[in-house]
Amino acid sequence: MSLRLQLNLLVASLIALFTAVVLAFQIVDTRRSVREETEAANSVATRLLTYFVETYAQTSQPIVLQSLERLGRVRSNEITLRDSDGHTVYRSPQSPYKIGRDAPAWYAAMVTPEPMRSELHFADSVLDIDANASRAVLDGWDDTVILLQLGVVAMLLGNALVFWILRRTTRPFDTIVRGLEEMQAGAYHTRLAEFKGAEAGAIARAFNRTAQAIEDNLDARREAVEATLRLEQSRELADAVQIRVEDERRQIAQELHDETGQGITAIRSMALALVHRFDDGDEQVRDTAQLIADTAATLYASTHDLIPRLRPPSLDALDLAAALEDRVAGWRREQPRHEFVLAIGPLPDDLGESFSLAAYRIAQEATTNALRHAQAQRITIEVAVDDRQLRIDVTDDGRGLAPDWQRPGHYGVRGMRERARALGGELAIETQETGGVRVLAHLPLE
Repeated sequence: MSLRLQLNLLVASLIALFTAVVLAFQIVDTRRSVREETEAANSVATRLLTYFVETYAQTSQPIVLQSLERLGRVRSNEITLRDSDGHTVYRSPQSPYKIGRDAPAWYAAMVTPEPMRSELHFADSVLDIDANASRAVLDGWDDTVILLQLGVVAMLLGNALVFWILRRTTRPFDTIVRGLEEMQAGAYHTRLAEFKGAEAGAIARAFNRTAQAIEDNLDARREAVEATLRLEQSRELADAVQIRVEDERRQIAQELHDETGQGITAIRSMALALVHRFDDGDEQVRDTAQLIADTAATLYASTHDLIPRLRPPSLDALDLAAALEDRVAGWRREQPRHEFVLAIGPLPDDLGESFSLAAYRIAQEATTNALRHAQAQRITIEVAVDDRQLRIDVTDDGRGLAPDWQRPGHYGVRGMRERARALGGELAIETQETGGVRVLAHLPLE
């Protein structure tokens, strides 16, 4: 049921209720008026005829009959003359007022007063005086009919006026509904014009604000999706670059091991051969050959040290835990004055090369920075899996972060952070309250 119809029914009900209340008061007032009029008329007639009876009590019936015919009808009374045998001799004439019409029986039953009757006795007859309120009741009925007609006219006119007002007032709602349907269809650029009515205008303004908010939200989401897509693409590119770099490092390490290392070994062998050949000969040639041999040995050692930095050999043959243990063992040999603590929790068997290499590089870079810049004496490395995240935690007891540690050019820190982000993780670097630096990385395994 529409709001317009509901309001029309409400107005019609109120008018009907008001009309019913007025009718109730009208009926009560009519009943009181009819009773008062009937009682007054009956009292006048009774007193008049009582005086006549007291004056002419011994008068014969013909004289009484002649007097009653002259009197005619007394308002709201029926006068009947009966002889000594009870036969009706005279009855007052019918009232000419609204002759032929009577009020409905149900209405007359509501407003007609209690019966009133008087008997007056002559010498040879009896005079009956009965109150008759039918004309007064009919007058009340006619007034009630007029009131009902006015009520019907008021109801029709009131509903027509309310319908016209509601139609004019609710006309903007059709436009609002169309705007909502367009919004539902995806046309979020829809806007409503300013309506004159206070309620419609408020709804239009709220609609426009909502549409603008939705449109702004969609634009923000679209920009967020595009930014996320760009970030994913950047991460994929970084991951591809990282994979390519690691592949190049592997090839370079392999070349240094297979080609350069063997070449340097051959040079050293030939230099040592010259040393032995000219052991008792040309001292200058022997010294030059020995210098070449020593230089080759130094170059071989440098190359041998460079190969693990390019590609940890242990990662190809071992898992992450074993590779870290091997690297820590190397640090302990190289830095006997420093203390290294390695704690590795249970790790998944299918950790994968990307996660293993990233964790190894982050731990390696964080430890190298602690040895090189922090003047640390104790370095702790923890690797574990927490809530499907690979956690790499490296702490030291050094002097903490330098004031300009975030300035551009610190490629080690940037490399660690990019390795973590390439795998969807995060890396944090902070100075501990007890001193030293903490490098904490979380790499999600999902």
